Amino acid sequence: MLERIVASFTGLPITMGPDGKMLAPGTVDLLDADHTISRWMPNDDRTGMFVLAAEACRDVTFYSERLIDSKTRRRAMRGVTVPVCKLMDVTALLVSRMNDKTTRDARAQWLNADRKTYHEVAKRLRKSRLQGPVRWVRNKIGAHLDAEAFTVGTEYLKLDDILGAFGDCVVLLTLSMNYPSSWFSWIRDLGTSPDGQQHIVETMFEYPLCIRWVTDLDGHPITLSRAVLAEDPMHELQAQMFEAANAYNELVRVTGTQLPLITMNPIVDAAGSAQKKSATNNFLQSIRIF
Repeated sequence: MLERIVASFTGLPITMGPDGKMLAPGTVDLLDADHTISRWMPNDDRTGMFVLAAEACRDVTFYSERLIDSKTRRRAMRGVTVPVCKLMDVTALLVSRMNDKTTRDARAQWLNADRKTYHEVAKRLRKSRLQGPVRWVRNKIGAHLDAEAFTVGTEYLKLDDILGAFGDCVVLLTLSMNYPSSWFSWIRDLGTSPDGQQHIVETMFEYPLCIRWVTDLDGHPITLSRAVLAEDPMHELQAQMFEAANAYNELVRVTGTQLPLITMNPIVDAAGSAQKKSATNNFLQSIRIF
């Protein structure tokens, strides 16, 4: 069956999306109440971790204004420990899952400075951040209310602890987007056939090609339907990472903490404009923490 499916690639037309542009249905929004739009869903564990990490970043940035305001800062610091811990956990898991030989070989193609930053920040996240004061406050008075909170003061939780953990995760996630696009895979369900006996799904394993499949009711592929040029779903997550980095930098500047800023240098073309991500998925020239 697989051999027949592979053979069916021969002569298969490649089209644009229904609007004449590259297909861009967007990625899943876990809070979206509109289920009539079929969006890209993660099709493997590491893609799923990335989507969840981006969601946690959005939760942290939600608290930005309250963290800036000195009148609401302390209570906001307590509340933000929950999404920061979620972000640390999923980022640390993603880093650990992306440490096989093939992935290390891909990182070997990065700039020396980026490789050094990645290893140093990953080590700090694992050894210092994960079980630090942010976790204690989250466990005792953030996600739960524990009587032990009365016996040990919580004033030691500093804004630097929260922003440091947030910034480290943003750096690791942003650098991880420089893996080839084939490191992440996506799927979306388009419904069933008129007789209800077959499913129609689209998958994307490497930018820019999206494949529409016909499967049986158990999800086993039967045949290919069409090939469509599509935008890389990671573009949307890139934008969320840039937003998170900007929120982090703004908090550092406004609150006067001593943490370093994050600067991203996107790849630019001869005309001086930022490039869309290429098939190799690289979109950064470098990332700096200073």
